[in-house]
Amino acid sequence: MSVLGDVFGSLQAMSQLQLLLAFVGCIGYALAQGGLISSKGRRIAWSASLLAVIGFALESTEWMNAAMLIAFGIVGLGLFVAGVWLTSRLLGFSQARAVAEAAEFAENADAAEDEATPAPAQAQRAPRPRPQQSGPAHSV
Repeated sequence: MSVLGDVFGSLQAMSQLQLLLAFVGCIGYALAQGGLISSKGRRIAWSASLLAVIGFALESTEWMNAAMLIAFGIVGLGLFVAGVWLTSRLLGFSQARAVAEAAEFAENADAAEDEATPAPAQAQRAPRPRPQQSGPAHSV
């Protein structure tokens, strides 16, 4: 049997504990890479992921097959992230564009407000400061 056949054979013989450790490893890795949690949370996710994959390798009958499965999992998540990023770029969902659209919307809203205000009131009114936006346009 080939090496890849051995890896697939060990996939079929996994216990519940190994499946749980693999799940925790993948979820911890995804949380550690993403921007969903704070930096302290990312460190905790990295630690949990590292401990889970070490436990997964130790629980396996063949540690080399377990190491290959871990590498396949990391590569698979990386390919998924790259695919999502590429799709979002192709569809035009980049953050720079969202910020530019939000700034344009704010300028148009100010211009419409200025047109609706009578002229004497415009001269007395001081320009209002623009709020600084730190997130995507839909959070405004």
